[in-house]
Order: sequence, then C-alpha cells, then structure tokens
Amino acid sequence: MSYFQQIKAGWLKVFIRIIHGVITMAHIPLLLVIYAIHPFIKLRFGYFSTGRIGHFALDLGYAIALNKNKNKNEINLYYLQDEVSNKQLEVIANRELNVSQYYKYFVYAYKMLGLNDHIILPHRHKSGSRDMTGIMINSDYNISLLPSENKEAELYMKKYGWTQGEKFICLNVRDSAFFNESQTSRHTNRNSNIEDFEVVVNYLLGLGYWIVRMGKKVERPINIKDSKLIDYGIDQNRSDLLDIWFCKNCEFFVSTGTGVDSVAQMFKKKIVFVNFLPISHIISWTENITVPKKLFWDKSGKELSLTEHLDNTYGNTYQYEEKGIKVVDLSPDEIESAVKEMVARLSGIPLTNQQIQNQKKFWDVMESHDSYRKYHGVRDPHVLFGNSFIESHPNFLS
Repeated sequence: MSYFQQIKAGWLKVFIRIIHGVITMAHIPLLLVIYAIHPFIKLRFGYFSTGRIGHFALDLGYAIALNKNKNKNEINLYYLQDEVSNKQLEVIANRELNVSQYYKYFVYAYKMLGLNDHIILPHRHKSGSRDMTGIMINSDYNISLLPSENKEAELYMKKYGWTQGEKFICLNVRDSAFFNESQTSRHTNRNSNIEDFEVVVNYLLGLGYWIVRMGKKVERPINIKDSKLIDYGIDQNRSDLLDIWFCKNCEFFVSTGTGVDSVAQMFKKKIVFVNFLPISHIISWTENITVPKKLFWDKSGKELSLTEHLDNTYGNTYQYEEKGIKVVDLSPDEIESAVKEMVARLSGIPLTNQQIQNQKKFWDVMESHDSYRKYHGVRDPHVLFGNSFIESHPNFLS
C-alpha cells in the first residue's frame, strides 16, 4: 500500500467512526424507552467475540442454554463483534438466538453513557468462556443442523466409503502450525507431535472406528494409510460446516485442548484430553477424561506432584523454563491408555474401588488449592482425571 493509499484508508476509518458515533447518539433516546418498558419487557443487548472458534463456540453454547432458561419477559439481543472464525457457528447463532449487527448501536450507546453493566458481555470476558455456573450441564438444549446440512456432510464422508451410522472419532492435535509458530515460540508447551498418536489411531481403527483428524492448520499429514482414516486437516475441501458436523456427530473427541474441541464441548460430547496443560484449567463442566503433560524439576529430575502442578500454573513455555521445569509429552502408550479408559467407559465398565478413591483424592487436592474457585464452579460429576496416569505415577497424588 502506497503512502497516499494509507492516508486515504486512515481518513476512511475516521469517517466511518464518525458515522457510527452519530448513529449511536441517535439511539440514546431509545434507551429511555427501553428503561420505561423494563418492568414489563426486559430488553438486553450484548455481543459475541467471534474471532476465535473456541471462545465463540463456548460462549454461544452458554448463551443458548441461558436463553432456554430465561424468563418469558426477557429478550436478549446480540451482534457479532469480530471477523467470524466459523461461518456455520454464525448460522447457528442466527438460528438459535436474536442476532443482528444493528444491535451494536444499543451496546455502543450504553458504553457512551458509561452503563456497561447493562450490556451482556461475552462469557469469555467473565470467566474465560468457562461454564462455572453449571447452566450448560443442567440445560437440555439441543442444537440441531438442517437436513440439507447433514446431507452435505454425509456426502463428504461417503466419498471415503463411510456408511451412515458407522461411528467415528475426531482427533485434534495442536502443533506449530496452529499459530504459525517457530520452535522458539512461547506457545510450544501446548503443542504435540502427531506421530505420538499413531499407536492410539491404530488401536481405534482396530476397534472398527473411523478416524477424522481435525485441524484448520496442521504441520504435516499423519503417517498412517487406512481406508477408515480421513486426514481432514490437510484436505482442501474442508469447510466450516464440516468442522461443526464432525464435532456434533462423533462418538467422542480426542484432543490436546485447543480450538475446535470447544465445539464438541458446546454439543456436550465426551472428550479425552491428553497432553493438557495447565492442570488447574482442566475442563470441569462437560464429561471428559484428562491426562496432562509431565513436568520435571530440571535440577533434581523429580516429577512434579499434583499440588506442585497447581502451584506452577503458567501460560507459556518461557515461564516453565524460568522456574526450572521441564515439560515432557505423554508417550504414545500413555495416550493410548487414556483413550482406552474412554472406550471402557462407553462399554459400561465401572471404575474399581481403588479408582474411585483415586478420583476422590484428586478432586480433594484440586478443591483445596487456592486456584480452584478461580477456574471452577459447578462440576460435572462424570469428569475424570486419567486413572491410568495416577496408577503409573504413584507419587502424583502424594
């Protein structure tokens, strides 16, 4: 862009802001009308932060559950604030809720008057999109797709030889392509190696499941050739609709904890989280089994206990390095063990008495830590920490 084009674009932005400001001021008198009818009809305006699929999906699910349980005289109206990360989620938002870009002027008017507490903020801004109230657990909302949407997705699957009714598992492994990262990125502690998942993929294929490897951006293909494995993450025909359809219709989801698995949470699907960090952020409001990456003290080589994990909750690689902590991925066998727990669960195999005691001890430690109330509220009783991890790391709960 040339210098003069930059100047022109800058002035255009200023002009647009002025126009928005004038329109916003024209809506201020309407707030008096809204206030006057408030005893009879409660009109509330809010918005969704739509730039990241994870936050968009979870906030949307939360709002749908909230809308289903609201009083009859309440009307919630939303607009979409950012560039939309997934167009099918936008379709669902328009289908399930009252959504229009026009409503942004009421939000702007409230902000102009300093009445921010009258705005329905995205759940992301309240709790990082975490359902701490339990509304998603306790609501029986059902987000449906249209027959035409289902047909389009099923036709995609049938190209690979899939037959309607055959069960499939979604696999999402975050790698350096997620943020187009270098090996020195501060986010590398959240990445995993797709090769470490080959054992579990072969295990699930052996059980007769189809596997759909998810991901909008992936570093490299998976090194397995099987008629029931769809490496969707490298498919140029992937679409926003398929992203959502896979999450809604999978038997369960295997993920390292990022992005699209939040759509599966929105649909209340069972999830196996592996290589999950930090443990304090464990997803506690929807049914899952979680196993973390392993942490070791650099100097002693000793593995961190659960309490030490919670005491060292960090958001990036550099913070772990500064504290002298080495982050180690789960082995392929450890990943397989976690997934086998989910398969056993779906088969109706109950936990042993020892496993029940281990789960109680895990949650006792979690709940006694200062960080618990910051990240957790109402907990789904079916959320489990990986028993296989506890059994193979006997000092973890000590």
